[in-house]
Amino acid sequence: NTHKTEEQDLSRFLLLKNIHKFNTCNPSLVIFGSVAKTMQDLPNPSPSNSLVTPLLTDLYQITMAYAYWKSNRHKTPAIFELFFRKNPFGGEYTIFCGLDEVLKHLAAFRFTACDIEYLRNTPQLCHCDDAFFDEYLAQLDCSEVKLYSMQHGRVAFPKVPLLTVVGPLGIGQLLETTLLTLVNYPSLVATNAARMVVAANEKNTYSLNTKKPKLAEFGLRRAQGPDGGFSASKYSAIGGFDGTSNVLAGKILNINLVGTHAHAFVQTYKSLSEVEDMSASIQNSNGTLGEKVILLPLVQKYRSNMNWHITNDGELAAFISYACAFPNTFLCLIDTYDTLKVVVLLLFLDFASPLIGTILFLIKNSCFNFFVPSFSWT
Repeated sequence: NTHKTEEQDLSRFLLLKNIHKFNTCNPSLVIFGSVAKTMQDLPNPSPSNSLVTPLLTDLYQITMAYAYWKSNRHKTPAIFELFFRKNPFGGEYTIFCGLDEVLKHLAAFRFTACDIEYLRNTPQLCHCDDAFFDEYLAQLDCSEVKLYSMQHGRVAFPKVPLLTVVGPLGIGQLLETTLLTLVNYPSLVATNAARMVVAANEKNTYSLNTKKPKLAEFGLRRAQGPDGGFSASKYSAIGGFDGTSNVLAGKILNINLVGTHAHAFVQTYKSLSEVEDMSASIQNSNGTLGEKVILLPLVQKYRSNMNWHITNDGELAAFISYACAFPNTFLCLIDTYDTLKVVVLLLFLDFASPLIGTILFLIKNSCFNFFVPSFSWT
């Protein structure tokens, strides 16, 4: 569910439930210290990933914090700025993301007794004074921290601070690595997604540009682990994608779910005899369902009209089966065997014509252009 804010232009970017509400007087400014208790009163102020704790940091942040504490400099006022030096992908801009998880981390920031016991017994810290652990780390939170931020989802540029952390030197140092990891990957994914959206919408990049192309993210199986996959789905949506195949992201973030089928589905079918009696209702122009039609004769008619009889029968059978299961949202995978020979797609012009342009655009323009001279659709 999208969290509603007074800044309507931000609403599509703030995807998580219970996200911190921006200061309405100055939406570019988030003052965290004064609202720490309010954040903790929320049903779920913790980061989405349970691994995001004070220990999700580099060792040297903790050793520096000890050195500050040892020299009584840990409470010295300090300012840390989070920025980047160049845009990714050789581009001209970056989409800033990750602020929601940063705020959750600040709200939940506390070292547990288990954390402290672990640190106390590491070779690098075992010589440190007990008071550092028992009096400093055990009591440390972000109540004295102020966070100044760009608006989430906005365009950012090199060397311009995305976040500015103002607070005691010790806690500011301990936040550095975690804030970087909570901002860098999300901003990278959102920027890449935005670049794809821009490219897909440029003029003359797709034929019959009567409709805007829709972009969907299917990266879960190749992502950097479960959290990388979930984060990619989330921040691709912020970058402008229209849907994801990630069901968990769809549930938690209310992102549209999309999908085709796998090569394995196609390979389970061998013969047209497996689908000879399968039927589906063709949708009328007014949106109502018409009478049921057995699809195999319709398929064979289109294939005969095109004088193309060398398509794979097993692939054709798989498409018929899937279309019968999802007659109104049919979207198929056409590159199992030979993309340009899957003329069997033509059978669905009577029944899934709104999808044909999208399907073919997603594969290649040459495939799209193969069909254009012979058929028309709206």
